[in-house]
Amino acid sequence: MTRLDAGRLALLVTGLAVASQLQADSGQMDPVRRGTAHYLFFCANCHGVNGQGDGPLAALLKIAPSDLTVLRASGHGESVAERVMKAVDGRHKVGEADEHKMPVFSENLEMKTVIEITEYLKTIQK
Repeated sequence: MTRLDAGRLALLVTGLAVASQLQADSGQMDPVRRGTAHYLFFCANCHGVNGQGDGPLAALLKIAPSDLTVLRASGHGESVAERVMKAVDGRHKVGEADEHKMPVFSENLEMKTVIEITEYLKTIQK
């Protein structure tokens, strides 16, 4: 099995597990729990289950995923929410050519989902 196949398999397994959890619990979960489930579905394949930038697809990317556990500590005055919003909507850029650091998800995620992911990320800050 190639690394790409392994990454795709990891994405599929994680997606199926999280989708079933979201469907079963969607009405009763608090925002942090929903954010955790959304994070595992949308973000963990690159950023890792614990948010440290070590997801199964990380090795396949040109630019290493950020360690999301240090957003507060490395924010230079920006809140976790500001940093997440800039990453999701494409305003967070890096490199000399101002390349986007991660795919832009603003057209694919509802604002409520982004807010819930942000609430989860606040709980894993070092």
